[in-house]
Amino acid sequence: MKSLLDTEWHYNSGVEEHDNYAKIPSEMIHRADISCKAKAVFAYMTSKPANYQFASKRICNHFKEGYRAILAAITELEECGYLTKERKCDGRMLYCLRENWWSLTEQEGKECLFEAFPESFKRVIVKHERVTFKKAQEAILAVLQPHETGRSYDLASSYAESCNSAELSMNEKTLAAWIKHVNNGAI
Repeated sequence: MKSLLDTEWHYNSGVEEHDNYAKIPSEMIHRADISCKAKAVFAYMTSKPANYQFASKRICNHFKEGYRAILAAITELEECGYLTKERKCDGRMLYCLRENWWSLTEQEGKECLFEAFPESFKRVIVKHERVTFKKAQEAILAVLQPHETGRSYDLASSYAESCNSAELSMNEKTLAAWIKHVNNGAI
């Protein structure tokens, strides 16, 4: 019986070579904050077809520099936004050149929007935020009369039990509806 250790692995077996030239952005060439190693690794990576699967150890086979130097260059390219990396569930690291290195990824765009306009995201974030039992008790206590402080624990318990039996999340939306019932005297 043949095991996985006996299997000869072939990476990029169906990938065809495309050009005899690598494409390096002139903006990158003129950047003083990027090392020569990182520029060379980027040039090597751009010389491969779009569906090529990069591995750091296979990249090392094409350079005199050691493995750690190549990893440092890859990390440098990632920090500058020229490539992304993602760990696969089998432990391999997948490196991808950013097609539009001058533009933001979706995640970077969301982070920039959040930094620029935090108030516009506040409603969405707070609207359905999870509520603890203690927060529910404090919110219910705020709408009760001063002489009804002992009742806040009972109402918070009823709120938690109602959410549990109806399989609803204890969040600000359900708490607001519960407090509305308390104010209307339904409870």
